[in-house]
Amino acid sequence: MFKYKNCILLGILLFFLTFSFYPTVYEIRQSPRLKVKNRNFILEHNYYWPDFNLYLSKVRQGYENRWLAVEKYTSEPHRGSLIQIFYLYMGKIGMSLGLQPNIAYQLGRIILSPLLLIVILMLVQYYFRAPLWQILAFVITLVSGSFLKISRIDGTLRLERFMEWWSNIDSLQRITFIPHILFGQVISFYLLFRITLSKNPLKKSRLLIYIILANLVGLVFPPSLITLLGVLILLQIIEFIKNPKPVSQKVNLLLSSPELRFILFSLPSLLYLYITTKIIPWSALVEFHRTHPMMIPFDQYVLGTGPVIFLGFLAGILAIISKEKRFYPMILWVVVTFLFAALFSVVKEQSPLRFTQTGLFIPLGILGTYFMYRLAGVINLNFYRYLIFFLIVLYIGSNLFVMKMSLNWQLSFINQRVGADIPAVPFPPQTMYPLTEWMDAIIWLKNNTGNEDVVLAEITAGNFIPAYSGNFVYFGQSNTVDYNRKGDEVNRFFTAQMTDSQAGIFLRNGRIGYVFFGVQEKEKLGWKNLEEYYPFLKPVFKNNSVVIYRI
Repeated sequence: MFKYKNCILLGILLFFLTFSFYPTVYEIRQSPRLKVKNRNFILEHNYYWPDFNLYLSKVRQGYENRWLAVEKYTSEPHRGSLIQIFYLYMGKIGMSLGLQPNIAYQLGRIILSPLLLIVILMLVQYYFRAPLWQILAFVITLVSGSFLKISRIDGTLRLERFMEWWSNIDSLQRITFIPHILFGQVISFYLLFRITLSKNPLKKSRLLIYIILANLVGLVFPPSLITLLGVLILLQIIEFIKNPKPVSQKVNLLLSSPELRFILFSLPSLLYLYITTKIIPWSALVEFHRTHPMMIPFDQYVLGTGPVIFLGFLAGILAIISKEKRFYPMILWVVVTFLFAALFSVVKEQSPLRFTQTGLFIPLGILGTYFMYRLAGVINLNFYRYLIFFLIVLYIGSNLFVMKMSLNWQLSFINQRVGADIPAVPFPPQTMYPLTEWMDAIIWLKNNTGNEDVVLAEITAGNFIPAYSGNFVYFGQSNTVDYNRKGDEVNRFFTAQMTDSQAGIFLRNGRIGYVFFGVQEKEKLGWKNLEEYYPFLKPVFKNNSVVIYRI
């Protein structure tokens, strides 16, 4: 059997990629059902948060021949930056291949998901020599997920996962997750492997490449680089303390080590982000995290991570007692993740829950398998050894069941999304497909206005417009500068609480050139005509759902 180990591992890799991508394929197959509902099919991802259009707006900027990303969810004039530059260059790749922006986004998932599984395979093959345990470790790492909980809904008992709302903890979704998070996981674990586990010496040319990759990770997904550097710093501290040489020699060794140079020269990306996020509009992102931090509900997170978190904890203790130094990077990755999550619970510069997106399931899966491996190794009686393997199979089977539950949940959501009619225009925006006439108005903006023009709209249209027409909007996403104040102003404008002169001043100060008056906006005004209150508005587009006014 293990003569074909590589074929088996490749088969497992392809199976889980297909399993995780299936909801996307299923959704594409449902698109004909929307034609009779007068709604447009648009291929999206991670529907439960209004961030998809933010990423897509950056992808679209790659089609606009930009080289630096701008923030289109706010109207203040500003220069481009390297923040979220990853998606802009995904857009450039998509444009060169003749792909639509939505497909260019999906291309990131298609490329990075297999790379993530390959990096996991590299780690698994390093830690486990026996083919059987390599296969088991790979599968256990991929499938380990939530404990099951029983809920009563409408009088019916139902099995659920813990923290279902946090898609990153879902063992099925995380395999083909959001591209920039996948990028952070792929590169950070690859660098961890090469710097701490590989037997090859760190030559200058190779070190330079690793430093460049680390800075890219810092720009694309900072928590991954912060976690990686935290692990490397702790490893250096442990090495320094345990080294029996005189302190002066230890200091010289530390100062000349390639690991220290890697750490120091990987900091510029984080320093750049620190400085840039002090400047409008990039400061809005940090400010939103300060005022709306995503905290870790620790008990729910432990239950959502599942049995592997306890197995990993026991394995960590066992590895330390056994002085298995090769497992220290995996142990420290878990430790650093929770340390930074705790730190940012106090220092409100980043949401603590973001640090659970750095691929924590990878070290936990490897450590959990190591615990099972050691347990099987100390038992000599065949009966108990078979019992251990039976429990491992049971563990894998139960987690596959949890993944199947996730699949059913995702397909059910897609079916509900396809069948939904109310409300006509929802928020969060990805919970329903957009009305055809509503999207026609956004396409009109794309074809008849400039990319620098600012559009005023309510939250859902404001969320869609930068992603599909390429305009700036006054208000539309958490990256909007002064989000709460602008939300109040938009509400006052569309409920006609402003006088004619106040509205004119508001529009001029906001650099607004167009007003999008659609379903959500009409509901605010009780389905009255906006020009009755603001006669200076000039209609330039009209259908049954939307009127677009030029100022």
